[in-house]
Amino acid sequence: MNPHSSNMFTAAVILMMCLGATLPALPGSNIANLPQVTRAEMIATAKRVSDYQWKCGEANLKASCIKNYDSNWHSGQEVTGLPYGWGDMDTPEAFERKLAKGYAAGSHSRHGISSCTAGIDCSGFVALCWGLKSHAYSTRNLREIAGRPRYNWFTDMQPGDALVKPGDHVVLFAGYNPDGTPNIYEASGNASRVIYHKSPWSRFMRYYPLVYKGIRE
Repeated sequence: MNPHSSNMFTAAVILMMCLGATLPALPGSNIANLPQVTRAEMIATAKRVSDYQWKCGEANLKASCIKNYDSNWHSGQEVTGLPYGWGDMDTPEAFERKLAKGYAAGSHSRHGISSCTAGIDCSGFVALCWGLKSHAYSTRNLREIAGRPRYNWFTDMQPGDALVKPGDHVVLFAGYNPDGTPNIYEASGNASRVIYHKSPWSRFMRYYPLVYKGIRE
């Protein structure tokens, strides 16, 4: 590459970053040691997290490190679905341990990333279902560990694939309904927890599908 072309490429990359665009994966940037997981295992994890039942204690209504924390729950409330936690990626077991230590149950973007809340956010949830152990990827860079397929996503998605809107949200695809609409699992900020539900395709404007690179078919 000549210096002029190199400068143009660098400028283009900087512009894309400034605009919040998702950069294409570069040759050789694939992660060699991704966890290997089957589609059945992905869905089993998603179901376990969405079906997880817990009880909110009085101590879990407050966040010691967040000044204006507001809880979605009340003391003694029994909830189905791991709470939505901005920046968090807790398994049900880790969440239980944190509840016992008095961590706040869940958080939102308005609270910022904290060290005193427990739960899971949308990208953390998808990463957990894909077998990852740490919250190293957000909606902006999940593309690094997942390919963008060329299939017809209204008919050809498979359970464990994802639908992402970089910088915004990501959900896990579970299957199609008879009317062609998708069933999804997601860590939903609106629902304040992980849920499983039917969703209209109109919701997914500006999203695109991803297929995890570590799938063991």
